[in-house]
Amino acid sequence: MVTGAQRYTLDLDVPGAKPCVVRRPPTFGGTVRTVANLAEVRAMPGVLHVVTVPTGVAVVAETFGQAITAKSALRVTWGPGPADQLSDAEVRTRLRAATPPLLVPPLLTPYVDAEFDFAFVSHAPMETNCAVADVRDDRAEIWSGLKSPIVARQTIAAELGLPLDEVTVHVVQAGGSFGRRLFFDAALEAARISRACRRPVKLMWTRVDDTRHGRMRPATHHRIRATHLLGEVLSFEHRVAAAETDFRHGLGEIITATAAHLPLGIGNATLAQTLFHTTVKSPYHFGLTTQALTEVPTGIPTASWRSVYSANTRGAEEIVVDELAAATGKDPYRFRRTFLKTDAQRAVLDKVAAEGNWGRTMEPGCAQGIAFHEEYKSRTACLVEIDTRDPQRVRVTKAVIAVDVGLPVNPRGLEAQMIGGLTDAISTTLRAGLHIDKGLPLEGSYSQFHWAQQRDTPREVRVFVLPATGTEPGGAGELGVPAAVGAVANAWARATGSKPRSFPLDFDVDFTPYPR
Repeated sequence: MVTGAQRYTLDLDVPGAKPCVVRRPPTFGGTVRTVANLAEVRAMPGVLHVVTVPTGVAVVAETFGQAITAKSALRVTWGPGPADQLSDAEVRTRLRAATPPLLVPPLLTPYVDAEFDFAFVSHAPMETNCAVADVRDDRAEIWSGLKSPIVARQTIAAELGLPLDEVTVHVVQAGGSFGRRLFFDAALEAARISRACRRPVKLMWTRVDDTRHGRMRPATHHRIRATHLLGEVLSFEHRVAAAETDFRHGLGEIITATAAHLPLGIGNATLAQTLFHTTVKSPYHFGLTTQALTEVPTGIPTASWRSVYSANTRGAEEIVVDELAAATGKDPYRFRRTFLKTDAQRAVLDKVAAEGNWGRTMEPGCAQGIAFHEEYKSRTACLVEIDTRDPQRVRVTKAVIAVDVGLPVNPRGLEAQMIGGLTDAISTTLRAGLHIDKGLPLEGSYSQFHWAQQRDTPREVRVFVLPATGTEPGGAGELGVPAAVGAVANAWARATGSKPRSFPLDFDVDFTPYPR
């Protein structure tokens, strides 16, 4: 991967496979009604086929350049999609309306109330969605980066009307975005195009396709209330309303994938509630603690994104923990330490406080933030330092992370996971999000979807993997994002004197969107 020798899907040399791209609708899930200039486009240089599929109009050509030129020339009349008029303001209104009321009235006790909004976020992998397909009358062969190859093979066989043993699916190394690749959109789309053209095709989603029509992390709204008295937290309520996360890939095969398509409250929602309640837990002794999820169907394509529910949910909670500490006159680090449940939890928190020199004096506009998270039998704490003196270039300048996974098997791998989680958190907390405007994101590329670049990342990052505290390894892939979200947001709050409530914090449309 480092040297460029790794072969990905579009590097494969499948005999006869010709480049293919798809003209996609101007809104999510729109349909093709008519193509006004079909004959004209078919006559363009290098064009071999122009065919309509459920997802758009596919162009197969001798080169990708010729295919993209022909695709752009198509004049298509589109039918509506399920979210044509949906924009950010309407999404936020729906989510706020769907957020259940808090149950514990503050009565005569002091309390902290907070509400948070998190925007939709692209998976934005380096490798866009792609697949190679060779479909014949009696068999089919597919190549793609897949995380659920069994259900992909079963679904494609059913779609093509072929016996399962006549469909071969090759799992190719994927270039990132593994939650996104639980779905096999490109493999199914390439199979449909190959069948229509009666030839092998090499399908590539362009960067704009992938950013605008790919699946994304759902937007969420959070309502939190914590009551406290005499230095004790009496209750902690968290109500989450989220655009529905799509789990209709099931558990990797056709039976559970079919079950996930059952009506609301039976199928997809069952998987969502199960994942939410098994991953989102408070690590603190905060009295009566409740966390609940309500999902809202929007017609916007979604998929599991790193840390799934925990990134936003626990990130928001860690912000409130800082505000609870302020309300009770306590230091954020000491406050957490008092209420954490176990010595193992306190150990990672103590490690980052010591190694990060928590509480050191900093210049105005600069501050430290700290947060904690526990999930998948692992625990971590994150301390960051932020510089907000230039509002146009807020930067996390330092990060210290401690992680305890029980039994560390690959310490360098753990270090990489935690740095990756930190980068995701810096991105989505400060600048990276999608603006939904009338059924489509405005963003279309990395120049518009503001993921952290090297200049945005800390000059100093230290990751401390604690010695073994158990005999089995815990999880690490999802672990690194939530604590880092909380730490970055808390540092920003202390540096600016403002309460962070809407993410990403800098969410201006500072670009000219590509045409739809």
